[in-house]
Amino acid sequence: MPIHNLGYREWNGTLHSPWTRWMVVAEIGIRRAWQSAWLRRMMFFAWVPGVIMGFMIFLFEQAEKNDGAARDVLGNLTSILLLGHGIGSDADALLQHFLESEATPGERRHVFWSSLLLNLFRRSQPLILIPMVGLIAPPLISQDFRSRAFLLYFSRPLSRTQYILGKAMTVIAYLSMITLFPAVCLFVVGVLLSPDISVLSATWDLFFRIVCVSAVIVVPCTALSLMLSSLTTESRYASFGWFAIWILGFLTYSIAVPFSSPGDNSLMQCVSLFHIFSDVSGWLLDPRLAVPGIETRLVTLGVLTAVSLAVVYRRVSAPMQI
Repeated sequence: MPIHNLGYREWNGTLHSPWTRWMVVAEIGIRRAWQSAWLRRMMFFAWVPGVIMGFMIFLFEQAEKNDGAARDVLGNLTSILLLGHGIGSDADALLQHFLESEATPGERRHVFWSSLLLNLFRRSQPLILIPMVGLIAPPLISQDFRSRAFLLYFSRPLSRTQYILGKAMTVIAYLSMITLFPAVCLFVVGVLLSPDISVLSATWDLFFRIVCVSAVIVVPCTALSLMLSSLTTESRYASFGWFAIWILGFLTYSIAVPFSSPGDNSLMQCVSLFHIFSDVSGWLLDPRLAVPGIETRLVTLGVLTAVSLAVVYRRVSAPMQI
């Protein structure tokens, strides 16, 4: 009768660097997610607004070569782009300065590009981001718990932090492709369509602002979605929780704000992730587009991210402590 050794056995496979082991987990998640036809469709539609806005930048640069009516049209277009964002009182002065004849081309370009990026982050991309995360993130950890695949992961020289980082990078990779990359491409197209490279002297900060806005959106969404995935073994429950948080928060804010005093709007707006991300995006792209109480939104996002990551780490660690 054979005797099986159930004790410790040394790992004989290929050993990657501890700094890159999370990439294996991320690669698996990215490839499995890409098999969804719905994900590929959403990825296509996520880039359509960027293409349209690139054409608007082309029209802007052509109109800048002319005076008079063309500039008035650009001013009205910028007013429409900023309409309905709930921006601060400084926005009126910003638009007025945009329309003034003494405003430099660099100042007008910065305002117009900021308004385009603001619409990209606040209006078009959330419509793709919410269903995309609801499709990708829920199965990432919940299916590992249900199938006990985490035993296979941790039988390798893989730490809990590397496992969580690999799962997080799966979500971050796809969210970056619909937030960071379209905005950066829009910025690059604007630079290429400009009359000369001196345009960078007026718009160089927008590149770093785009990176900051993308990080502020992607990191909390990733942490929250992974937390929901780790709290259940059924991915449909995690998906339901993800959509419920967005929908109920938006409805709660929409219903409660008309009955609250103006001073309470800062706190009420924190119940809606949609409004939090909208306000923070406007403030990062141009502080003059901020709303009062932006600090409350930043603290809310920080607390949400920290609590979500703590819950994920605890949930992933729990099965290994049995």
